[in-house]
Amino acid sequence: MISAEQLRIFEEQGAVTIDTPLTTKEIAAAAAAIDALLPFKPAEPDQAPRFRYGATCNYYESALLNLVQHPFFEAVAKRVLRADAIRFFQTAIVASYPQPGSEFSYDQHTDIQYSLEDWAATPRRIVCSFFLWLTDVNKRRAPMMYRPGSHRLVAAARSADPMLKDAIPGVQGIKMANLPPEYAAPQPVLAQAGQVTVLTTSMVHGGSTNINNEPRKALVMTYTAAGIEIGLPENQAATKREYDAKLRELLRPERAHLVAKD
Repeated sequence: MISAEQLRIFEEQGAVTIDTPLTTKEIAAAAAAIDALLPFKPAEPDQAPRFRYGATCNYYESALLNLVQHPFFEAVAKRVLRADAIRFFQTAIVASYPQPGSEFSYDQHTDIQYSLEDWAATPRRIVCSFFLWLTDVNKRRAPMMYRPGSHRLVAAARSADPMLKDAIPGVQGIKMANLPPEYAAPQPVLAQAGQVTVLTTSMVHGGSTNINNEPRKALVMTYTAAGIEIGLPENQAATKREYDAKLRELLRPERAHLVAKD
């Protein structure tokens, strides 16, 4: 479970890494599933090499779905969202492979923005994101870089705009160049395999290069409070509808309540 102190850190910083009750067997099975779904592929002679691979809402391996429906994440999301009931929103898998000879660099953006009113509401009108680390993450192994507290500054700016203050939050990537300039210095998210980082992607954050000698693998799981609307681009919304329909068939009967019905 998430403690009161860890919840405070999440609310103030935008991210906090906590332990989970998952077994080494469960983590290894999920990592193996990602290996099969996102293998490293050497570049063709006329193509630039790829070192980062991802997929969203298009896989049904039991090793991954068992984690998506794990009661631990539901319990934590309820506390984070101040909600009596939560619903599955999206899931993604990411693998970042070593980039020989590369210098460390990283992206900076937000995926969604909220107002201060969205944060203050009960239940909160935000997405609770879990980055479950299936490998250790150190300063060289493609850590997520984030700017602590930036989600609060983004929210304050949104609340100050009458057109955005009460608008329904929606997923929309905005690059650092198009955001206000004054934020805390970026920090790396470091973790051990089996830990999870509870975060909001409304903070300024981004992936980094893997200059280590081992891949970094993660399972992303996101949830909202039941009844809370979060906008998605139409292509993502269509994918979610199809994925939700399949999940309702595949989740254990006692866990199927996580997926909202149309």
